Amino acid sequence: MIKLVAKRWLKEGVWEEYIALAEKLVDQTRQEPGCVDYALYGVKEDALAVMMETWADQGSLDAHLARLRAENWGARLNAYADPERPPVIEKYLELY
Repeated sequence: MIKLVAKRWLKEGVWEEYIALAEKLVDQTRQEPGCVDYALYGVKEDALAVMMETWADQGSLDAHLARLRAENWGARLNAYADPERPPVIEKYLELY
């Protein structure tokens, strides 16, 4: 299993718009082969949105990332990002 935690700090005043767009991504991604869990979390007062993802294997994750690139999801989501706080992506491999 592979766990990703992707943190994105948002510009002021875009919270609702971002969540509406991100919900579409979450709904689509949950249908992908190898997606064990995919959810959006956040702390509104900090303008912090966090995607927590669990993938069965690297192949499934690679296919997901290829889809994101093909559909330009990175740029679409980053349009709402605070340019002063770059996104952080953490990747963990299940050890036990």
